[in-house]
Amino acid sequence: MATYLEGSQYRKVEGHCSDLSEAGIGMLLPMEMNNGEVAGLSFSLPQSSDVWELRAVVRYRRGYHYGFEFLSLTNEQRSALKSYLSGLKADSVD
Repeated sequence: MATYLEGSQYRKVEGHCSDLSEAGIGMLLPMEMNNGEVAGLSFSLPQSSDVWELRAVVRYRRGYHYGFEFLSLTNEQRSALKSYLSGLKADSVD
């Protein structure tokens, strides 16, 4: 889910993750944002019940596909993300 300011109101929209890295996330979102705008993102890693609430900035946009750079990862989140991504790489090698 993404939360962003539209005019004078905050708007929440559901989206789908298309890419994930230690630096950011790619999402398909039915909204209009421009490069440089900041949004609040809410998501959880697969097989985790922890919901992450993060701030992220739009770094690119193609249609409704957005690339966000994380602005507020905690050390614990950074470690969990790195571990999750390492597991994906190991699975793709097998």
